[in-house]
Amino acid sequence: MKQKTSFNMRNSLKRPLFFMALAGGLSLLSIGCADLKETPDFVSPENFYKSEADAVAAINGAYRPINDEWYDNPYNRSVFDCALGIQSGYEKGPLYYRQGGYVASDEYIDSYWAQNYRGINRTNIVLDKLPGVKMDDAVKKRISGEAHFLRAFYYYCLTVYFENIPVIDKPTRELGNYPTNDGGKKKALDLMISDLKAAEGELPATMTDANAGRPTKWAAKTLLSKVYLESGEWQNAADKAKEVIDQSGLTLFTNFVDNFSVEKKNTGERLFEMQCNYDVNPDIYQNLHAHFTPTDWDGSDPNSNVPGDGATASGWADAWIVGSNDFRDIFEAGDNRIPVTFMEKYRSKNANNQMVSYDRNAKSPFVAQGSPDRTFKNVIYQKWIEYNIGGWQKTKKNITLLRLADAYLAHSEACAKGATGDAYMGINKIRSRAGLTALSGLTKDALVNATLVETLREFAGEGWAFPTLRRFGKIAEYTKKYAGRDVDETKYRVLPIPIVEINANPKIKQNQGW
Repeated sequence: MKQKTSFNMRNSLKRPLFFMALAGGLSLLSIGCADLKETPDFVSPENFYKSEADAVAAINGAYRPINDEWYDNPYNRSVFDCALGIQSGYEKGPLYYRQGGYVASDEYIDSYWAQNYRGINRTNIVLDKLPGVKMDDAVKKRISGEAHFLRAFYYYCLTVYFENIPVIDKPTRELGNYPTNDGGKKKALDLMISDLKAAEGELPATMTDANAGRPTKWAAKTLLSKVYLESGEWQNAADKAKEVIDQSGLTLFTNFVDNFSVEKKNTGERLFEMQCNYDVNPDIYQNLHAHFTPTDWDGSDPNSNVPGDGATASGWADAWIVGSNDFRDIFEAGDNRIPVTFMEKYRSKNANNQMVSYDRNAKSPFVAQGSPDRTFKNVIYQKWIEYNIGGWQKTKKNITLLRLADAYLAHSEACAKGATGDAYMGINKIRSRAGLTALSGLTKDALVNATLVETLREFAGEGWAFPTLRRFGKIAEYTKKYAGRDVDETKYRVLPIPIVEINANPKIKQNQGW
């Protein structure tokens, strides 16, 4: 398996404007619409950023860092969640995080840091160059909104893990002008709020079929509500989430599984997604399928009588990332998210293609060749698993990064923490879809904790548990509970800033304790 090359923020910032223009224009992300298949036609920087096609190509390139490495954005976040003990794995990365052995020189941290700053650099260039492009005003406005949204998204991905980060909102034009990270969290939050306020006014309420997959104003408002949660502005968070709930016309899917299906991609409550379709472009598969599947699985739909192709599983390890049995137990009996979130059964090639089933008390994590057992105790996440696709990389599922459920739970969290409003509205809407009874009459602390637990259930296996628990001040508590390690909340509530960045930029200070 070939690992894609990563590079750090400083290396990205050192690249001259010409190179960044090329990167922004040539690294296209096929996102399911005609515009995103265009190729820029230019031979020098002088004739780029002159036409509408140039601007479209540039904004398309700004999406690419979400999924341009083997260690892509969602996978890195899934590895970071292993630090909590809610999951682990057989690959060294997840295992090291589960054991608390990650450090500032960690390759996952370095990769994650670099890919998000690549995205920031590209959006900075788009916003810098766009005003000078002669093009249709409506398209220019939409591209500006996309750039503001994407820059906020990349900064959000960084802030919720590192907090005090360098904030750059202009293309770098000279060497040696290094940014500091002093007060970086406040600067990043302020920029995100400004960007998302701009985006909600620039982005349309809906996208045409040709532009399906691009964020709308509702995606901007939902992300803004989450940013307000990070800044502790409870009323603003609640109000912004309520705008989405009341004004968007969107509703939760009746079936939870539709948030992860190929058929429902870029529709309904799915507000922003990492686009993946091997058939359209072999470079934009999603690798979470490869990291979550058991190798003895035959590739078939566990709920179908159709045998598998025998080629769909990852083939390198038995589920590189698996959930904790104790964490799985946070789901209430009868929660209809369980069979969507976890693979409860599958046909095992090690058991003559017979069905094997999850059992918390099984003798082994998986079914070994020749074993008479037909149970396993690995907690296998299956939101991103696909069936009978003929190979681990031939995926078509998008990775949902933002959905209406974010707005509902943000509203409940904000109200539980002090905002005016019905704190039960959002959480009970989510629980209702899950087939669970409504909550009522809880103390403030119990209600805050209920919103935390419901958020962990709703987004289990999606790589957002670490920033969720950090926001609630629960990193140490959950790490002790699920990993059995005593950790200092002050230190372990954030990740260390990559050592390559510390060494390259004398103005950056390492996070406390690291």
